Amino acid sequence: AVKMLERRKDVDPKRISVIGHSEGGIVALTAAAKDKRIAAVAVLGAPGVTGADIVLAQQQRLLNRTTLSAEDRQKRVDAQKRIHDAVISGKGLELLAPDVRRAVDNPEYQTLLVADPAKILSEVRQPLLIVQGDLDTQVEPSNADRLEALARSRKNAKPVEVVKVPGVNHLLVPATTGEMDEYPMLKDKHVSRDVTQAIVTWLKKTFSAAP
Repeated sequence: AVKMLERRKDVDPKRISVIGHSEGGIVALTAAAKDKRIAAVAVLGAPGVTGADIVLAQQQRLLNRTTLSAEDRQKRVDAQKRIHDAVISGKGLELLAPDVRRAVDNPEYQTLLVADPAKILSEVRQPLLIVQGDLDTQVEPSNADRLEALARSRKNAKPVEVVKVPGVNHLLVPATTGEMDEYPMLKDKHVSRDVTQAIVTWLKKTFSAAP
Protein backbone atom coordinates (compact mmCIF):
# COMPACT_ATOMS: atom_id res chain seq x y z
CA ALA A 1 0.00 0.00 0.00
CA VAL A 2 2.86 2.37 0.83
CA LYS A 3 4.57 1.60 -2.48
CA MET A 4 1.32 2.25 -4.34
CA LEU A 5 0.76 5.58 -2.59
CA GLU A 6 4.34 6.66 -3.18
CA ARG A 7 3.90 6.23 -6.93
CA ARG A 8 0.77 8.39 -7.11
CA LYS A 9 1.31 11.89 -8.42
CA ASP A 10 -1.40 13.29 -6.16
CA VAL A 11 0.28 12.00 -2.98
CA ASP A 12 3.14 13.68 -1.14
CA PRO A 13 5.54 10.75 -0.55
CA LYS A 14 6.89 12.49 2.52
CA ARG A 15 3.47 12.51 4.21
CA ILE A 16 2.33 8.91 4.13
CA SER A 17 0.75 7.61 7.33
CA VAL A 18 -0.30 4.10 8.27
CA ILE A 19 -3.23 3.51 10.64
CA GLY A 20 -4.24 0.15 12.10
CA HIS A 21 -7.12 -1.02 14.28
CA SER A 22 -6.87 -3.82 16.87
CA GLU A 23 -4.52 -6.51 15.50
CA GLY A 24 -4.07 -4.16 12.56
CA GLY A 25 -2.33 -1.83 15.00
CA ILE A 26 0.44 -4.41 15.30
CA VAL A 27 0.59 -4.59 11.51
CA ALA A 28 0.85 -0.80 11.29
CA LEU A 29 3.65 -0.67 13.87
CA THR A 30 5.49 -3.51 12.13
CA ALA A 31 5.24 -1.69 8.81
CA ALA A 32 6.47 1.56 10.36
CA ALA A 33 9.42 -0.22 11.96
CA LYS A 34 10.45 -1.72 8.62
CA ASP A 35 9.63 1.05 6.15
CA LYS A 36 11.07 4.50 6.72
CA ARG A 37 8.90 5.91 3.91
CA ILE A 38 6.08 5.88 6.46
CA ALA A 39 6.11 9.32 8.07
CA ALA A 40 3.61 8.70 10.89
CA VAL A 41 1.68 5.82 12.44
CA ALA A 42 -1.57 5.59 14.40
CA VAL A 43 -3.06 2.65 16.28
CA LEU A 44 -6.69 2.32 17.33
CA GLY A 45 -7.68 -0.09 20.09
CA ALA A 46 -4.38 -1.90 19.67
CA PRO A 47 -2.79 -4.41 22.08
CA GLY A 48 -0.06 -3.21 24.41
CA VAL A 49 0.85 -6.77 25.44
CA THR A 50 1.47 -10.00 23.54
CA GLY A 51 -1.35 -11.56 21.59
CA ALA A 52 -1.30 -14.53 23.94
CA ASP A 53 -1.94 -12.22 26.89
CA ILE A 54 -4.77 -10.48 25.03
CA VAL A 55 -6.48 -13.79 24.23
CA LEU A 56 -6.24 -14.86 27.88
CA ALA A 57 -7.58 -11.52 29.10
CA GLN A 58 -10.52 -11.76 26.70
CA GLN A 59 -11.25 -15.31 27.81
CA GLN A 60 -11.05 -14.35 31.48
CA ARG A 61 -13.49 -11.49 30.98
CA LEU A 62 -16.00 -13.75 29.24
CA LEU A 63 -15.63 -16.46 31.90
CA ASN A 64 -16.16 -13.94 34.70
CA ARG A 65 -19.57 -13.16 33.22
CA THR A 66 -20.69 -16.80 33.37
CA THR A 67 -22.12 -18.82 36.23
CA LEU A 68 -19.22 -21.28 36.16
CA SER A 69 -17.45 -21.97 39.42
CA ALA A 70 -14.01 -20.46 40.02
CA GLU A 71 -12.54 -23.94 39.68
CA ASP A 72 -14.18 -24.52 36.28
CA ARG A 73 -13.13 -21.09 35.05
CA GLN A 74 -9.53 -21.81 36.03
CA LYS A 75 -9.63 -25.16 34.22
CA ARG A 76 -10.60 -23.40 31.02
CA VAL A 77 -7.87 -20.81 31.42
CA ASP A 78 -5.32 -23.57 32.03
CA ALA A 79 -6.55 -25.40 28.91
CA GLN A 80 -6.13 -22.21 26.85
CA LYS A 81 -2.60 -21.79 28.17
CA ARG A 82 -1.77 -25.35 27.09
CA ILE A 83 -3.07 -24.54 23.63
CA HIS A 84 -0.85 -21.46 23.51
CA ASP A 85 2.20 -23.44 24.62
CA ALA A 86 1.56 -26.05 21.92
CA VAL A 87 1.03 -23.49 19.17
CA ILE A 88 4.07 -21.40 20.08
CA SER A 89 6.44 -24.34 20.64
CA GLY A 90 5.00 -26.67 18.02
CA LYS A 91 5.06 -29.45 20.61
CA GLY A 92 1.93 -31.24 21.81
CA LEU A 93 -0.32 -30.16 18.94
CA GLU A 94 -1.25 -33.79 18.38
CA LEU A 95 -2.78 -33.84 21.86
CA LEU A 96 -5.33 -31.16 20.99
CA ALA A 97 -8.87 -32.02 19.95
CA PRO A 98 -9.09 -32.13 16.11
CA ASP A 99 -11.41 -29.12 15.87
CA VAL A 100 -9.20 -27.09 18.21
CA ARG A 101 -6.07 -27.99 16.27
CA ARG A 102 -7.66 -26.97 12.97
CA ALA A 103 -8.44 -23.58 14.46
CA VAL A 104 -5.04 -22.85 16.01
CA ASP A 105 -2.40 -24.83 14.09
CA ASN A 106 -1.69 -22.20 11.46
CA PRO A 107 0.79 -19.35 10.90
CA GLU A 108 -1.85 -16.66 11.44
CA TYR A 109 -2.76 -17.77 14.97
CA GLN A 110 0.85 -18.41 15.89
CA THR A 111 1.83 -14.94 14.69
CA LEU A 112 -1.00 -13.42 16.74
CA LEU A 113 0.11 -15.15 19.93
CA VAL A 114 3.78 -14.19 19.70
CA ALA A 115 3.28 -10.60 18.49
CA ASP A 116 4.91 -8.37 21.11
CA PRO A 117 4.42 -4.59 20.89
CA ALA A 118 7.39 -4.04 23.21
CA LYS A 119 9.77 -5.53 20.67
CA ILE A 120 8.13 -3.91 17.66
CA LEU A 121 7.86 -0.42 19.14
CA SER A 122 11.55 -0.29 19.94
CA GLU A 123 12.16 0.02 16.18
CA VAL A 124 9.42 2.56 15.47
CA ARG A 125 10.78 6.08 15.13
CA GLN A 126 7.81 7.88 13.59
CA PRO A 127 5.34 10.14 15.42
CA LEU A 128 2.71 7.93 17.03
CA LEU A 129 -0.98 8.39 17.80
CA ILE A 130 -2.72 5.98 20.19
CA VAL A 131 -6.53 6.10 20.15
CA GLN A 132 -8.47 4.08 22.69
CA GLY A 133 -12.18 3.72 23.42
CA ASP A 134 -12.71 3.82 27.17
CA LEU A 135 -15.47 1.17 26.90
CA ASP A 136 -13.26 -1.27 24.98
CA THR A 137 -13.61 -4.72 26.57
CA GLN A 138 -11.71 -6.67 23.89
CA VAL A 139 -8.52 -4.64 24.20
CA GLU A 140 -8.91 -2.90 27.53
CA PRO A 141 -7.78 0.73 28.01
CA SER A 142 -4.75 -0.32 30.05
CA ASN A 143 -3.23 -1.42 26.74
CA ALA A 144 -3.12 2.19 25.56
CA ASP A 145 -1.26 3.13 28.75
CA ARG A 146 1.29 0.39 28.14
CA LEU A 147 1.76 1.40 24.51
CA GLU A 148 2.33 4.98 25.60
CA ALA A 149 4.91 3.92 28.20
CA LEU A 150 6.71 1.75 25.66
CA ALA A 151 6.69 4.51 23.06
CA ARG A 152 7.97 7.16 25.45
CA SER A 153 10.79 4.91 26.62
CA ARG A 154 12.33 4.85 23.15
CA LYS A 155 15.55 6.77 22.63
CA ASN A 156 15.23 9.85 20.45
CA ALA A 157 11.59 9.00 19.80
CA LYS A 158 9.27 11.32 17.91
CA PRO A 159 6.15 12.73 19.64
CA VAL A 160 3.56 10.38 21.13
CA GLU A 161 -0.07 11.40 21.60
CA VAL A 162 -2.83 9.44 23.36
CA VAL A 163 -6.55 10.07 22.90
CA LYS A 164 -9.03 8.14 25.03
CA VAL A 165 -12.54 8.47 23.67
CA PRO A 166 -15.39 8.29 26.22
CA GLY A 167 -18.37 6.07 25.49
CA VAL A 168 -16.72 4.16 22.64
CA ASN A 169 -16.17 0.40 22.41
CA HIS A 170 -13.63 -1.77 20.55
CA LEU A 171 -15.51 -1.27 17.29
CA LEU A 172 -14.90 2.47 17.75
CA VAL A 173 -18.64 3.11 17.88
CA PRO A 174 -20.75 4.64 20.66
CA ALA A 175 -21.81 2.04 23.25
CA THR A 176 -23.27 1.66 26.70
CA THR A 177 -21.38 -1.28 28.21
CA GLY A 178 -18.75 -2.04 25.60
CA GLU A 179 -19.31 -5.77 26.05
CA MET A 180 -19.25 -7.97 22.94
CA ASP A 181 -22.80 -9.22 23.50
CA GLU A 182 -23.96 -5.63 23.09
CA TYR A 183 -22.62 -5.35 19.52
CA PRO A 184 -25.71 -6.73 17.71
CA MET A 185 -28.00 -4.37 19.63
CA LEU A 186 -26.14 -1.15 18.82
CA LYS A 187 -28.30 1.19 16.79
CA ASP A 188 -25.49 3.39 15.53
CA LYS A 189 -22.74 1.28 13.98
CA HIS A 190 -20.78 4.17 12.50
CA VAL A 191 -17.30 4.93 13.81
CA SER A 192 -17.57 7.76 16.32
CA ARG A 193 -16.83 11.24 15.00
CA ASP A 194 -14.67 11.75 18.09
CA VAL A 195 -12.40 8.98 16.81
CA THR A 196 -12.13 10.25 13.25
CA GLN A 197 -11.69 13.84 14.40
CA ALA A 198 -8.85 12.81 16.71
CA ILE A 199 -7.08 11.21 13.74
CA VAL A 200 -7.67 14.18 11.42
CA THR A 201 -6.50 16.69 14.02
CA TRP A 202 -3.36 14.67 14.73
CA LEU A 203 -2.51 14.21 11.04
CA LYS A 204 -2.88 17.91 10.34
CA LYS A 205 -0.73 18.83 13.32
CA THR A 206 1.90 16.18 12.62
CA PHE A 207 2.30 16.91 8.94
CA SER A 208 2.07 20.69 9.24
CA ALA A 209 5.10 20.46 11.50
CA ALA A 210 6.94 18.19 9.06
CA PRO A 211 9.73 19.72 6.99
